[in-house]
Amino acid sequence: MHRYFVVMAGALAVFFAIVLGLGFRADLNRAGVHISAAFFMVICILFLHSLVVFFLIGSGRSVREEIHTRPWAKPYLARINDIRLKAFPPAILSMMTGIVASWIGAAAHTGVTTTAVHRWTGIGTLVINLVAFAIEWRQLQRNSWMIAECQRRLDEEYDAVHGKAAAGAV
Repeated sequence: MHRYFVVMAGALAVFFAIVLGLGFRADLNRAGVHISAAFFMVICILFLHSLVVFFLIGSGRSVREEIHTRPWAKPYLARINDIRLKAFPPAILSMMTGIVASWIGAAAHTGVTTTAVHRWTGIGTLVINLVAFAIEWRQLQRNSWMIAECQRRLDEEYDAVHGKAAAGAV
């Protein structure tokens, strides 16, 4: 998953930069392209970060169910929680700032607030998302390594119980 995430986050970061560029070039009377692109971008932000949250919930649950009775499980169960605690706050903050930036953009477009406020909010949202991308990628990478370690230990247990020949035949 962490490899797919790099591609999706990289594409979203480039798209984000394009939307910011459009926002700095648009005036309030001709902001249609920026608004349309920004709307799609916020959906992409919500999708990517919620994908990370749900993936970590699902993979953590799968690992937990598979190893919870094993005597060596405790450090892995603690790692699942540590990965979640480090990945979820930036993911949720990124989603929230994307939504807030879109609300402030609507407020700027209707004259409730200034475009400067929306621009600074957009820049802040970009920075928060870039930081979140780095943190989430690292936690997804740790999660992948943990899954591979658990699978290796489970395979070793299987080989010890059923013999190498049975494992090779499967």
